[in-house]
Formats: sequence, C-alpha cells, structure tokens
Amino acid sequence: MIEHAIACARAGLRVHPLYMVDEHLMCSCWKGTECPEKQRGKHPRLSGWQQAATTDRDQVAAWWGQWPDAGIGVATGRGSRVWVLDCDGDEALAWYRDRCKVEGLVRTRGARTGRGRHFWWRWPDDEAVSIRNAQGIAPGVDVRGDGGYVIAPPTMHRSGVRYSWLTNAPYAEAPELAPAWLVELVREKPKPPPPRAEPRPSLPRGSTRREIEAVFRVAVDTDPDLRRRIGEQAGGRFVAAARPYVDSIRCPSCGTPEVWLYLDGGPAVCHHRKSCRWAGPLTRLLENR
Repeated sequence: MIEHAIACARAGLRVHPLYMVDEHLMCSCWKGTECPEKQRGKHPRLSGWQQAATTDRDQVAAWWGQWPDAGIGVATGRGSRVWVLDCDGDEALAWYRDRCKVEGLVRTRGARTGRGRHFWWRWPDDEAVSIRNAQGIAPGVDVRGDGGYVIAPPTMHRSGVRYSWLTNAPYAEAPELAPAWLVELVREKPKPPPPRAEPRPSLPRGSTRREIEAVFRVAVDTDPDLRRRIGEQAGGRFVAAARPYVDSIRCPSCGTPEVWLYLDGGPAVCHHRKSCRWAGPLTRLLENR
C-alpha cells in the first residue's frame, strides 16, 4: 500500500489515508460494526483531509508507516489536476457505453471498483471550467471534482474485492482530457439569477390604519429578511421561512412569553395552554417592546 500511495503522490495526486476493512470486512474505525454501509472502509482517517491531502512523499510515507493497510484516498479537483466519473453498477456502465457510441469514445485511465468503474480524467486546461462533486447525473453515475475524493487501487473494497487499475501499470502520468460532450455534461453551470421580488404595494398619503396593516401583512408574508429584522426588533425570532411565525414574544395583555403566529390575513395571538386569548396586529408586539 505504501508503494502505491507514494506512486500516486509522485504523479502529482494529493493523497490521504482512509480507514480500511479488516479480515471480516468490517471497518477499522471506532464505529466498527456500526459503521454505515456506504462509509465502511472508505472514509478518511484525517479530519480536515481536504487541506491535509498532499503530494509530499515523506508525509505519505509517515502516514502509511503508521497505518500500513490504510486505503488510499485521492483528493480530486484542480489541486490534483484530475476529476473522476464514477459509474456504479451495470445500469451506469450501460449508460456510459451508450453515450460513447453516440458521442465518441476517448480512452483514459480506468479502475475497477467494487461494483463498477472509475474513469479518471485530466483537469480541463480551460481555467474558466470548474467541475464540482455531483450525484445522479444519470442512474448510478456520480462526479468527483473540486472538494471530493476517490479511492485508488489497490485499496480493499468492503465487498472483499480490491480496486484495481484496468492496466497493470501503476498511476504514473496524467490521464486523458475528457471529450467535449462529457465536460459539458459535468461542468459547473452558472447559477441562474435570483427571481425578481414582486413590487410591494404602495400607500397613498392619508391611508387608514387598516390599509397600513394590510400592506404590512403582505410585506411580512413575502419577505423573509423583513421577518428576521422584525423578529430581532421584537426581541424574538421567526422560526419558519414559509409562514410568519414569531417565537418568545411577551403578550401585551398577560405578559407571558409564548409563541405568536401571524397567519395569512389574520392576527397575532396569545398562544399557550392558559392563554388570555388576546389577539391583535403584529405591530402591537413591537409597541409592547
């Protein structure tokens, strides 16, 4: 394991150690038999592994000197100049084969996993392209990019099968660049602009109190930031984003700190087991401060 870990680091991959499975295929972590199925023998030994993963061969040798059977984790992304397409299971592999038949096949570094294949790709030369972790781009197909990691051969899978390269050679040079169709599928897309807020109704001069309260209700119902600021000013807090709901405000009538609901079109209410049944506009809560 140490030789393979150092070979990965020598090739420029940022390496970090993983927990391994024992002879009974149980995880060596402190959870033991309670370790969740998907994490067993796959999760990092180091907290902050994103920052700890390294190409420093002395550090890698020290880690595997301490944990000789540790699995090999490779931090994917711009730092290692690789990203990985994870096809888990027959359906995922069939999807990949079908896409390659239509779009064209580019051969690259591949690895057998417990249930499928990892296809390793060189990080795009275009600095404007970003690839992040993504799940479910097709059934059983995930992406590991910036912020992610994959397991490198010959780490033992929890099934008892070792990860293995599809060629006999160890990882020593960068894989191929992915075809344009695949890069376009997995690249991080620009986020859509936030929806424009609906304009709030304006009030003419000389509006009645009822008109003012109606506009206030609409504003509170539709503006989460306004609800937060009102909650802070009133000395409580809104605890639901979908509907105005204020917590820990004193009742103007009985003084009990309780829950206040401001229902759509309705009043604030004194809401506890021995409530005095006071009800009134939310503005009274602010006046009570």
